[in-house]
Amino acid sequence: MRKGEVRRQSIIEASERLFSAKGYLETTVDDILAELQCSKGSFYHYFDSKLSVLTAICEEKVRLWFDAYKKTRVTSTRERLNVLLRCTQPFRPEEEDFLFMLLRLRSRGECAVMEGALRGAQRELVKPEIENLLMILGETGQAHIARPGLEDLVFEIHIAMYDEICETLSRCVREGTGAAQAFREAVEAARFLWERVLDMDYGSMEIVKLDEMLPVAERLVQRLRTL
Repeated sequence: MRKGEVRRQSIIEASERLFSAKGYLETTVDDILAELQCSKGSFYHYFDSKLSVLTAICEEKVRLWFDAYKKTRVTSTRERLNVLLRCTQPFRPEEEDFLFMLLRLRSRGECAVMEGALRGAQRELVKPEIENLLMILGETGQAHIARPGLEDLVFEIHIAMYDEICETLSRCVREGTGAAQAFREAVEAARFLWERVLDMDYGSMEIVKLDEMLPVAERLVQRLRTL
């Protein structure tokens, strides 16, 4: 990695740490500069605003998620689809702080740019891979592709799952209710929709590892209630 790329990456990583710890709105460009001990000129050489850093964080996340998926050694096409869907959303224990940042921004009505960046990167990287896997599943009789363009629908289901789960967790925060059961129901609804749209057997899809994420969901809700 060249020197300029190293500096840009360091800004992204420091900003993500600060956004997670202090909140996006509370973090200033000066905070980022102090964390890195660099000049404003250096910062503005790579980013024109704090918002552009936030966008870069999201795009970088999706690239890293997709790279992790590509490195998996699963041979079954159906399981590769499951792994793709699990890897390219933040509903995994290792992304707890990132998900906390997303939910914190959502609670303040400040998540539109961040979620737009996530979706744009997913559309560029993830959607073509979903289309490829669905083509193989259809050709091998493991799924039923009922009509042309179904791939667009299932990608939107993928995005809608993210929206629904985030809204479920946000609602638990607002209403003071437990997160585990609500989180489970949201994931199960998404799984059921995937299986029905693709005419796959019950239990074919495991788009979130519930045993890993239920404790995380509870922690996230508790953390958000303390803000």
